[in-house]
Amino acid sequence: MYFNNKNNFYHGIMFHHFHDDLVHKKGQGSISKDDFYKIIKFIGRENILDADIFFDKLKKNKLKEKDVCFTFDDAIKCQADIALPVLEDLKIKSFFFIYTSLFEKKPDYLEVYRYFRMNYFDNVEIFYSSFYEILNKNLENFFKKNENVIEKKKKKISILFYRRY
Repeated sequence: MYFNNKNNFYHGIMFHHFHDDLVHKKGQGSISKDDFYKIIKFIGRENILDADIFFDKLKKNKLKEKDVCFTFDDAIKCQADIALPVLEDLKIKSFFFIYTSLFEKKPDYLEVYRYFRMNYFDNVEIFYSSFYEILNKNLENFFKKNENVIEKKKKKISILFYRRY
């Protein structure tokens, strides 16, 4: 969402995950190509501005209430495989934002973890059940190992809290 100097807001609709029946599995919050077409039809192609036009109108403070643009977070493969052909078909230019941490050789592994979860577990509930089972075992060991440090920090925090209030 974007604001101008009169506190009017304009919409940037952000998309992330897409799914198909081939490579990209359906998961939390993902949408299909058909759903993407339906969203565009609902908004109205005439209300969707190309990224360059949206940006230009934003700079000139000339955006209208119904003007929207599309943004795609993280520039992930499912967006290129599923959303991009739809955008090309309807001649919609959009913003694609990429992970800049890759340029610093500090990749964000969120998509790797999502791929693992989606492809090696039957569903997200089974993944989280397994994850929390392992986490709970490790947390017990962590708390036992750091019991003295934790108690000292709790005392310090409570002293700071009571001084303030």
